[in-house]
Amino acid sequence: MLDQFVTRKNTLIRVLEQAVAFSRQKGNTLAASLLMESRERLIQETFTLVILGEFKRGKSTFINALLGTQLLPTAIVPLTAIPTVLRYGENLGVYAIHRNGVIEEISLEQMPDFVTEKGNPKNIKGVREVQISYPSEFLKQGIILVDTPGVGSVYQHNTETAYAYLPNSDAAAFIISIDAPLSKIELEYLKEVSKYVNKLFYILNKVDIATAEDVTEAGAFALETLKSQLGGEDYELFPLSARQALQGRTGVGKAILLEASGILAFEKKLGNFIQSDKGHFILEASAARVLRTIGELEMELQLWQKAMEGSLQELDQKIDIFNAQIQSLQQELEDSIYLLYHEVDRLGVMVGDNLYEFLSLKTDELVKLLEEYYYKVSPGKSAKELAALLNQYSRELIHTALSEKHNEQRLKIREQFESVAFRFFGRIEDIVDRMMEVSAEIFNITVSKSASKEYILGTKRFYFYFDEHPSFIPSLETLTVLGVLPKALVGGRLLKNAKSKLAELFDRNCGRVRFDLVEGLKESARDVAGDLRLRADSVSKGLLSALRKARSERGLGEKKRTEKVEIWRKEFDALRYIKDMVQQVIVSD
Repeated sequence: MLDQFVTRKNTLIRVLEQAVAFSRQKGNTLAASLLMESRERLIQETFTLVILGEFKRGKSTFINALLGTQLLPTAIVPLTAIPTVLRYGENLGVYAIHRNGVIEEISLEQMPDFVTEKGNPKNIKGVREVQISYPSEFLKQGIILVDTPGVGSVYQHNTETAYAYLPNSDAAAFIISIDAPLSKIELEYLKEVSKYVNKLFYILNKVDIATAEDVTEAGAFALETLKSQLGGEDYELFPLSARQALQGRTGVGKAILLEASGILAFEKKLGNFIQSDKGHFILEASAARVLRTIGELEMELQLWQKAMEGSLQELDQKIDIFNAQIQSLQQELEDSIYLLYHEVDRLGVMVGDNLYEFLSLKTDELVKLLEEYYYKVSPGKSAKELAALLNQYSRELIHTALSEKHNEQRLKIREQFESVAFRFFGRIEDIVDRMMEVSAEIFNITVSKSASKEYILGTKRFYFYFDEHPSFIPSLETLTVLGVLPKALVGGRLLKNAKSKLAELFDRNCGRVRFDLVEGLKESARDVAGDLRLRADSVSKGLLSALRKARSERGLGEKKRTEKVEIWRKEFDALRYIKDMVQQVIVSD
């Protein structure tokens, strides 16, 4: 099924290329630009599958099995500490993406030094993620795989990293192991996952270590637990052995092992989902853009034909009426864009108010947690050791609180911005429709309409910064005499200063969250405004160009006019052919 989707997608890409060439030949650069944009989006459109689960459930082995090679490191101890993103590339390439934006190319052999807890404990190297390009047939279908740190390990920061990646997924595969029943941590994680992921595939891994009866029993138990704890009825479990699947794709007895592993059933289900869900939307949206643009190009050709008829005086009168109508609609467009910016400002204020309320409510809670931590770790620690612990714990508290809040706000804003954007795209499509209708009415032409395209807020990333502002009075932790002062003397001041510093850093980073979200909104609004103008200009300039061309060719001799009409007929037939090809892609869905 996924192969069929890829075939239809490639057919539509070729049709788009023909439509782009036609638009350029006609001198309609804006229509060509819109069609090229659709082509690029269709080519670059990907499906992100995030692999989730508790630590040591075999996530990395599962990904290796999908790829058919031992690419990701696996071991006995809890391993993956940093998200690893895999996408298709003609050649193998491994890159460590640091939090400060630096991209470091590394070898495959070096990768464990960046993505594992052993090689990069508590992420001391400041790595955001590792990206791998690899020439895999599985990835070539436009699938991006993400290996996440396992939740529930002894490393709390691994769990937080896994949670933070959820908003980036189109779907997720949750790995359960037959040798360990669903835990409370896994169920809590699944409840959180469901807030961000529309589609979850449940994998019962390591079935090769159990009997058929045990596999059946474990599967029934897992499904019953999911239904009773999470609610709903739509759960499908895929029993498989990632280890066998990997052996089946790399070792002896490949066909038998691969079939026995159970991974082929999962891959078939995934392919069906990609085609029927996201794949259907991708093709539908791209096809709608092509059909609409073709309809507008057809209108230009029909305008030219009509403008070649009748008297020149009558044509000039119609062009004047057309220009007046278009100018009125262009002003309506600018008024709509002004209202769009106003709506975005309103959303920005909402973000600020929400984060201010969050800051007010959360600061006391974090300060109390810090105080409890102080009394818990204080015994047996020197003043210097205690200061370092309080400093580190403060940062962890802030990071955890704001990571969750930032994801929550980003999802809420994206939803509201989508609603605003859709509303304004609807207005612009109405304006474009009226441009077409004005042309049709003035020149007595039949007009065809198509659906508008969809836009979403992007995936702009956010990172926390804890750099201190310079101060004339050093904080207590930095005093050189701190190491020799008795804790009894400085303990109270140490805690007071730590609480004050926590409140200050929390306030500052709440401000950064607000700035990031608001700037993201403004950037998206500018993109939308540009697309709105481009959308309307593509139609108005194309229609006006056709009229001006016809007027300039009205004075040609009979032979030249006949040649122009013949060219027009060929162009019209070419457009009809492109439209028929698009319709075939849609019908074959």
